Parts: sequence; C-alpha cells; structure tokens
Amino acid sequence: MFRKIIFTVAIAGLACSVSNAQEQRDLNKEVKVKTAYQPKINKSKRIGELPVVQDTATFTPSFSYFIQTKPLTVGFSPALIPAARIVGEPLKSINSHVLTLAGGNYSTLLGDYRFNNQRSKTTDFGIHIRHYSTNGKLELKNDRKVKPDWTEQLVEAYGSTYLDEAKVAGRVYYKHKGYNFFGSQLSDDLPANYIDLFPYSEQVQNRFGFATDFKTTFKDEEKLNFGIGLQYEHFSDDIFVTENDVLISAEAKIRRGDGFWSLRSAFDYFATDGLYNLDQLGLSERKTMLWNLNPQYSLQTGQLNLKLGVNTVIAIGDDSEAKIYPDIAIDFEAIDGIMTLFAGIDGNLNMNNYNNIIAENPFVYSGLDVMSSNQKYRLFGGFKGSLSSNSSFKLSAEYSSVDDQYFFVQRSAGAANTAYSGPTYSNKFDVVYDDISLFRLGAEVTIGWTDKMQLNSSVWFNKYTLDKQDEAWHKPEFEMNVNATYAFTSELEFQAGVNLLGERSILVGSQTQTIDAVYDLNIGANYSLNKHFTAFGKINNLFADKYYQWDGYPSQGLNFLLGVKVVF
Repeated sequence: MFRKIIFTVAIAGLACSVSNAQEQRDLNKEVKVKTAYQPKINKSKRIGELPVVQDTATFTPSFSYFIQTKPLTVGFSPALIPAARIVGEPLKSINSHVLTLAGGNYSTLLGDYRFNNQRSKTTDFGIHIRHYSTNGKLELKNDRKVKPDWTEQLVEAYGSTYLDEAKVAGRVYYKHKGYNFFGSQLSDDLPANYIDLFPYSEQVQNRFGFATDFKTTFKDEEKLNFGIGLQYEHFSDDIFVTENDVLISAEAKIRRGDGFWSLRSAFDYFATDGLYNLDQLGLSERKTMLWNLNPQYSLQTGQLNLKLGVNTVIAIGDDSEAKIYPDIAIDFEAIDGIMTLFAGIDGNLNMNNYNNIIAENPFVYSGLDVMSSNQKYRLFGGFKGSLSSNSSFKLSAEYSSVDDQYFFVQRSAGAANTAYSGPTYSNKFDVVYDDISLFRLGAEVTIGWTDKMQLNSSVWFNKYTLDKQDEAWHKPEFEMNVNATYAFTSELEFQAGVNLLGERSILVGSQTQTIDAVYDLNIGANYSLNKHFTAFGKINNLFADKYYQWDGYPSQGLNFLLGVKVVF
C-alpha cells in the first residue's frame, strides 16, 4: 500500500516539473495578433444539372357541360324576317337588225344592212349587205366633164361556233366593183391618128371567196394550242383576167418555262390566166405556189419581251425563188407604265399577183403582170408609251432595202415590136421597177382629253433612194391623218378630220411632172333621237380642193352625205 502511494506521488511530481518547464519556454515566445476572427460559410458545390423528366403518359381533358334552357315569358310575339332577295340587272334587249340609208351630191347613194343573231353561248352568226355608188361629173385637166359610174356591192355571211376549248369560224362573201376609165386623155381629145393601146373604157372586178379556220383555246399555256385555216378566192375582171387563189395555213404554240415556242406555216397557190404581155402582144398565164415556214421563240418577262425567229419563203412554179429572212423583235419597258423601247428586223417576198395590184390601183390595164418584190430586210425601232390613263404615243423609224419595187406610171407608148405606125396613148397604168432604199420616220398620238373628246393622229415622212428612176413615181414624201370626235351631249356627237398628202412626182412620157399636195378637211355629226333612230351627216373636201390620187383621175370636190341609221 505504501508502495502505491510513493509511486503515485512520484508520477505527480514528474508531471508538475514538466509542466513548469513548458511554461518557462512559452513565456519567451513573441505573439502577434492580426485581426479579429470572422466566421465564413463556404459556397455550396454544384454536383450536377437538374434532371429532365420526360413523361410519356398523355392526358386529354374532357369537358361535359350543358345549358339548361328555361323559357322566358314575354308579352309579345316576334315577327318573322323575310329572306333578302338579290335583284339582278335585267339583260338589255339586243336588236338584230341595223339599216343605214344615205344620199348626197354627185348622185351618191349608200345602203348598208347588217343582221346578227341574238345572245348565244355557243354560236355567232351575221349577214352584211352593202351598196355604194356615185356618178357625178368630174372635171378633167382639159376642162372636159366625165362620169366615173363608180359602184360597189358586198354580200357576206359570217359566223363562229364556240366549243369547250376550241373555236370554229367561217365567212363567205361576194364583192363587185364597177367603174369607168374616166381619166384623161380620152380618144376624142386627140387627133384621129393616135391609137389607143387598150381600147376599153369600162372595168369590172368580181371577187367570190370563203374562209374557215379552227383554233384551240386551252387556258393552260403549257398545253399545245394550234390552229388550221383554209381560204379560197376567185377573181375575174370584165376583160381578160381570171385568178384563183388557195391558201392553207397552220400554226402551233406552247409555253415552256418563261418562253413560248411557236411554228407557223402556209401554202399559197395562185393561178392567173389572161395576163397581157406587151412584148409578145398576147395573153399568158402565171402559176406559183408559195411556202412560208416561220419558227419563233418568244420570251415574255415583266419588262422584257423578246422574239427570235426565221421566215423561210420558197416559191415554186413560174416564180422560182428561195429566201430566208430574220424575224427578230425586242421591246423593253424603260419606265414602268410610261415608256417602252422597241427594235427589230424582218423581211418578206411579195408576189404582187394581179388581184392585189388592181386592188391598190383600179386603173391599171387589164392583165398587168407585176414581178415579185424582194424586201431584203427592214430595220425598225423607236419608243412608245402612255401620256396618261387614256392617252398614248408612238415614235418610230424604219429603214428597208427592196429589190424590184414597182411604181405606177401611165402607159403612153406601144411595145417594142408593135406594128403601130402612129403615136399612141392610154389613160391606164403600167409599172416600172427599181431597187430602192426607203427611210421612214413616223409619229402616232392618241389623246383623250376627257371622256367626251378623243383625238387620233399619225404623221409619216418618207425618203426614197433610187438606182434607175429619177423619182419615186406617185409616192408622197409626207403623209398626215388627224381625226377627232367630241360628244357634245349623250345624243349629239361631232367629228372632224384632216388628211394631208405631200406632192408626188409623175412620169409623163419622158418628162417629170408634179401632182399638187392634197388638203382634205372633213366634218360630220351624229344625232341619236333614241336607241332605235340616228341621223348623221358628213362633208368631205371642205376646201373644195381639186386633187388627184392617180395621174389624170381627179377626185370629187366638196361632197356631202346625209342619212339615217335604224336599229330594230
């Protein structure tokens, strides 16, 4: 026991001595205090993104409700509202018949009758009959007065049938024209030894023909639209000539992308008997078949329209030729809705058959055979546009080169091998030829100042460059036409017009002479008493100017026409 006490005391003493020694060492250290202690909480550390839960279960809410009706008792009964009716405008009645009758000085008579069928969704049909005659005396250069005995008649019937996506049209007609060769000089104005080259003083033109065509009208331009046509005309005069003309034509057009592809082709066969050959002093014939082939590509955009084509012409028979002409045109809208620029080049072979020649100049001698004319090219260009919503203009220039262009001259000499011993004369026209260049400047203006007043005008300047001939016989350098209408009231309308034709050179024998310029002023008026009856009047050549359209053939002086038009 004693040993345990001594061992415990020894251990306690050792511990106290060690503690005292430690305190002595700590008292010798330097202690530095920097700042007061401030506790801080560290930021939480993000372990990861929040999970995205994709719920595959679907839930469609459904509603179930109803309205429980409960009658409301009132002291009156509502009236029924009748259904509204849309009253359409009634169709105006269409009058099928129009009859015009008129007369004037120079023993002038005019009659015109037209018939058209009533409204039809599938068929149009009409008949037209017309007569015009004048036989007042005209004063020649030698002061002699003669009667032209001019008459014209026309009878025609025409119609169209509209199918689902096609149209068939047709026309049959007869035209008659009769007149005297009244121009100077006449046989009793000359000495007895003068011989008339063409001893006939009257002429008659008869034309009978028909035309029919079929065309598809698909609205979808990417479908092939095509058409075929047939025309026939028989012509005869009262002396030598008969002519038959058959024309078969076809065309096709289809859209591909922004452009159109098209092809046109025509076969024209004409046979003319009774042509008068002055070199042989006998009659001859002319038979020719003309084939035209015209492929084209047309591009149409918002501002640019372009046509690229070729016109191939092949003549077989008495006229054997083959020609290829460009057929190019372009127009560009330079100012939107205001001005468009255009240009192009083309050409053509004109056969100049007798039927067309006598239609241009009725005073040619019977059987005149005119060579074909080759328009090698025609360059054209200009600009056109709108002055306002009801006014427009066009300024253009043309330059063309033509081989064997014909000009009308009075025939006053016999054939080279003629047996005539004395001097000759005639008041009938022949032609001479030349290779020419023609430059033309033109302007056309249409102005609508108001709804009541309209004006249309055109002016052309022509410049001929010739190789052989001294002048372009019977061709004017200046042409102008101005026409205006003014609706004074809904019943009364006035018209006025001016036709100007510049001086023209003519060949008389071997001498060059000049025909005076033409100044023709005309005025007229229409007065509608009602929708069935209209009275009208017109005065031509108000200046009473004595002018000549063809050498030796004067026109009428001041002349008027008064008449009525009845619609029933």
